[in-house]
Amino acid sequence: MIEKRIKSIALEEGAVSAGIALHDVFSEAPSSADMRSLKPWANSVVSFAVPLGKEWIEDFLGKKTRLEFKKRVYYTYHEVYRIGHVIEKYLKDLGYRAYNVIPNGIYRSDHTFEKPVPDSDIKPPLSLRYLAVGAGVGSFGWSGNVMVPGEMSNVYLGGILTDAGFTPDEIMEETLCDDCRICAQVCPAEFINKREKTSVIIGGKRHVYNKKRGDLRCVISCGGYTGLSKNGKWSSWSTGRCILPEDDRLLPETYVQLRDDPANAMASRNLTFGTWGVIDRSLENTNPTCNHCITVCSGPLERRKYLRDLLFASGIVQQNENGKEIVVKPDK
Repeated sequence: MIEKRIKSIALEEGAVSAGIALHDVFSEAPSSADMRSLKPWANSVVSFAVPLGKEWIEDFLGKKTRLEFKKRVYYTYHEVYRIGHVIEKYLKDLGYRAYNVIPNGIYRSDHTFEKPVPDSDIKPPLSLRYLAVGAGVGSFGWSGNVMVPGEMSNVYLGGILTDAGFTPDEIMEETLCDDCRICAQVCPAEFINKREKTSVIIGGKRHVYNKKRGDLRCVISCGGYTGLSKNGKWSSWSTGRCILPEDDRLLPETYVQLRDDPANAMASRNLTFGTWGVIDRSLENTNPTCNHCITVCSGPLERRKYLRDLLFASGIVQQNENGKEIVVKPDK
C-alpha cells in the first residue's frame, strides 16, 4: 500500500508523526489551508512532524545559553526540508507530481513585512499547521501550535503536495491540550490571547484555540526587536526594549520605525530570510530569541510549570558596552 510506505519513509527519516489529507478536507477552512492556491494540481498532502529535542530546553529558558537552540532551529528546519525532499523524489519516481513545501520564512506577496508599511497580519502561502491537523499528524493546542503524541508542540512541520488522490488518514480525535494556557503566560509580546477563543473547521470538525492578536506582534518579538515581559521581571533572549502598543492597528507603524532604525540592526537578524525562506538562511543569521510557546509545551503539566517558573526566574538579557549579551536580575 503506497500510503503506508510514504508514511514509513517519513518516520524512517526522522519524523515522529506522519499522515495524509485530501484537498476536500479543508473546504471549510481558511484560505491558508487551500493547497491549490499554491499548486493548482494538488489533490492531497503528506504531512509530518520532526522533533526539536529536549536536552537544550532548560539552558535556553534558564538563560544559560541559546547556542544549542540556535543550532537546533537551523538544523531541524533543514532536516524537515530534507525529509520532504526524500518523499517528493519518491512520489516523482512513481510518476506523480510533487512539491516540497518550504517550512518557514515565506509569506504571501500581499502579506509581507517587507512592504514600506506592512500588513498587521502576516500569512504564509500555505499553513502547515492546518495541513497537519487535517492529516491526523496532531491536534491544536491553545497556542494554535500543533501538538503530537510524545513531543507535544515541540516540533517543526513539513508537507509535500501531490496530485495523487491517496487514501487519507483520519483526523486525530484525541485532544492533547489540557488547557493550562501556560503558552500564553510565557509569551512576552502577549501575542497568544489568554482568554478569547477562535476556531476553524477542518474535516467537518471544529477545532478551537486562542484568538491570536496581530501577527506583527509575534514578528516584532521573535525577530528580536523586543522581548521584555510586561511586568519587567523577565525577558526572552532579545535585547530589544520596544514597548508594543496595545492597539494592533498601530503595529505596522511600530514595525517600520524599528526596522528603519540603525540602532536595531543587531536585534533584527532573526528576520533574515533568503529566497527559500529558512532554507536559505545561514546558521550565522539564525538567532532565535523566543519560541517559548513551542518550547514550554514539551511535556506533562508539572514539567510545563517548572519550565515556566524557570523562565520567570531567569532574568533579563541585555547588551553591555562591548555588545555582548549578559543576563541581569530585575532587582539589579
